[in-house]
Amino acid sequence: MRLGYILREALRGLGRNLTMTIALVITTAISVGLLVTGVLVTQMTAETKDIYLEKVEVMVQLSEEISATDTSCINGPCAQLREKLEKDPGVEEVNFRNQQQSYERFVEVFKESDPLLVEETSADAIPAALHVRLVDPTDSRAIDKIADDPAVDTIVDQGDEVRAATSNLDSIRNATFILALIQALAAVFLIANMVQIAAYNRSTEMSIMRMVGATRWFTSAPFVVEAVLAVCAGVVAAGIGVFVGKETVVDPALAELYASQLLAPARAEYIWTSLPIIGLVASAFAGVVALVTLRGYVRK
Repeated sequence: MRLGYILREALRGLGRNLTMTIALVITTAISVGLLVTGVLVTQMTAETKDIYLEKVEVMVQLSEEISATDTSCINGPCAQLREKLEKDPGVEEVNFRNQQQSYERFVEVFKESDPLLVEETSADAIPAALHVRLVDPTDSRAIDKIADDPAVDTIVDQGDEVRAATSNLDSIRNATFILALIQALAAVFLIANMVQIAAYNRSTEMSIMRMVGATRWFTSAPFVVEAVLAVCAGVVAAGIGVFVGKETVVDPALAELYASQLLAPARAEYIWTSLPIIGLVASAFAGVVALVTLRGYVRK
């Protein structure tokens, strides 16, 4: 009977403060939706880094003298450098491209995207190089050991380029989390205002109930449940909104990037695993805010 009364009064309260209830539901939905989006972007960033780091190489460009005279890397400084790298436990594979092979690869990569660059670049402008595949692409100690070798002209670590590219996804993730916190703060004020207005409208009823022996918890419970129900509605709306947005907007727009493995896909499973946790935290937080507000507003 008591639980029925509490739930009934909470639902009535939501109806009495309908506009504020709608505002709280929308604010909660935006906040929770942004948090879930932040989780999705975090997942996409981590998996995108893994995709690229599995493929990246460190290109050790050789000096002009070696590039011009050594076409096989069997003897001399090039062979010594290659042997040093192959013996390092942090190196998985080393491949040599002479100057002509490096130029042919350069033409293959840029002939479609930048034909003018290919036309203006001569074969002797592209150095010979050792292409090094590391066991752990994030561990560059093997490369650091040969950085000062006289045979080395320039070291190009593709891992640095991958990390720079994925930093844009990190920025998007951070922005969503910041916006979510701002929306959460707005939700706190909405909960406090909703509880205060509801308590003011029912102050006489609460005083009578206290006079006939009702506990403070019993008179406060409908307001707490009211706030929690509104937040739960916002959480449900957020889940539906994020899933629909992913399926109808994000996935179709990024389908080609997914297919070519230029970007890891956003997985729906991350929505359904993160949403309940975020929802429980948001509901508990709403209950705490309502209780704290009532403690400050309602006197014994």
